[in-house]
Amino acid sequence: MDGARQASRMERLETVALLFGLALMPVITAPLASLIGPATDSKQAPAEKTATAPDHGRAIGHTTALTTATRRWTPITHTTITLKKRGTYEVTQQVRGQFVTALNRSTHAWIISRVFNLTAGVPVKESNLLVTTSANHPPAANRDYGTTASGRAFIDIDRPTTIRLEAMQAWDEGTVTKSQIITDPNGLTQLLYKELT
Repeated sequence: MDGARQASRMERLETVALLFGLALMPVITAPLASLIGPATDSKQAPAEKTATAPDHGRAIGHTTALTTATRRWTPITHTTITLKKRGTYEVTQQVRGQFVTALNRSTHAWIISRVFNLTAGVPVKESNLLVTTSANHPPAANRDYGTTASGRAFIDIDRPTTIRLEAMQAWDEGTVTKSQIITDPNGLTQLLYKELT
């Protein structure tokens, strides 16, 4: 009987201890939580600096007739671009050119394009591009010549700089009756740029 009474008393003590412990749980955990911090860390990792995307873009030229005088540069309509920040840029030209030689005349002719720095008033170095050419064909009917060419050049600037695409028709002999830079559904003439540094 004494053993049963003692076991009953032990059970009651355990129950009281358990209830007392549960009652004290908020009192104990609140200060601990303030010391330890929340379960999930509220401190965010420092945001990574996102790199600024390099400046880039393009201008699609309009079909432009070249001057009929040999070796004269013609600005290509709608290909003027302003490079806004100092740095180094890659400039790519894609040029579609076409010319027609005179009837029954032997003609050696070609079209060259270039990128011109309007701000500095000089061509961009090493930007001359041979777009299309004819060989010395014997006299015959009118001949059409046309191709698309692309090339790139690099330009370093220290201030905002405006550039444009230009083209020139030239010939050594014979006569060119029509010469143009073309943009149509069959192909584009365009000037593209991308900031490198």
